[in-house]
Amino acid sequence: MPNALTRAIAKADSILLTTPDLDGDAVGAIAALGRAIAVRWPDKRVIVLADEPLPARYAFLVPPDLPFQMADAVPVSPVDLALVIDGDPARFQAVQPHFAAARQRGMVDHHKSSDLGDLDVGLLDPLAASTTELVLRLCDHWGVALDPALAEAIFTGMAFDTSVFRYRLTRPRTLRAAARLLETGIDHAQIVDRVLMSQPVERVRLRGQMIMSMQLAAEGRLAWASLTAAQVDAAETGGLVDDLVFIEGVEIGLLAVERGDGRVKVSLRSRGGIDVSALARRLSPHGGGHARAAGATLRASLDDATERAVVAALAALGPPVNDGAAGV
Repeated sequence: MPNALTRAIAKADSILLTTPDLDGDAVGAIAALGRAIAVRWPDKRVIVLADEPLPARYAFLVPPDLPFQMADAVPVSPVDLALVIDGDPARFQAVQPHFAAARQRGMVDHHKSSDLGDLDVGLLDPLAASTTELVLRLCDHWGVALDPALAEAIFTGMAFDTSVFRYRLTRPRTLRAAARLLETGIDHAQIVDRVLMSQPVERVRLRGQMIMSMQLAAEGRLAWASLTAAQVDAAETGGLVDDLVFIEGVEIGLLAVERGDGRVKVSLRSRGGIDVSALARRLSPHGGGHARAAGATLRASLDDATERAVVAALAALGPPVNDGAAGV
């Protein structure tokens, strides 16, 4: 796969990098891949488009010559190669016509639920701890030496998607890769503080609203909550669902967030034997992710989407199930 992807990049004059979800792994992977392409092939024209604005906490990763642009503000113009990074292109909104117009399309991703489908090239590995880990492999394949800026972007993705190396996909090769990144002199503690530990006050207040509205079901094995578009406003919601699965006895954490455009994002977390990526796919054909962290977007009202998700989660948990979800 790296050879086919490398050939496609080498042949392309114009390259679009994009992702359906601007989290730490996706942004880090795009920033790192953009830097690596610029080193290996300086004459390439690389652009980055997204459906949503870049979260401020990740701005330090982005090179000045690789700005993240809003897709709905850029006219559609076919590029030679479009790469979706860390996600499913079926989830695109304004990015979709840009991606579809590309002469070749590909994917770099580590999600269990991802597959190339009708895409032309790609690099997929569900055993990688993060998509930035795959970008590091590409850097090695291309002979691109690590520098602090490149290492910062890759480390950000690793730290984000492993929750600072806590999750099961953290393997010896992940830690060896992280050691290589630290050897460039990056301040890993500052990156973790900036990306994972520092939060706007609006997000902290939103967490409080989520916790106050939380409900338990299935004898405490399921914790779920929902947030309206008015509650969310401009606050980031990524990772809030983690608080629900940290509760003692909870096996599935579920958070439904109204997007305000007729869609509801359902985020799922598992602490136990439940594969929530399979649960996400039952909710939507484009749902998926990892066994322990997944999500799906539903076109439904907040109440309907929440009810469907809770019922599906209860079915996934299996017996014993009591009536703790009454009122769903």
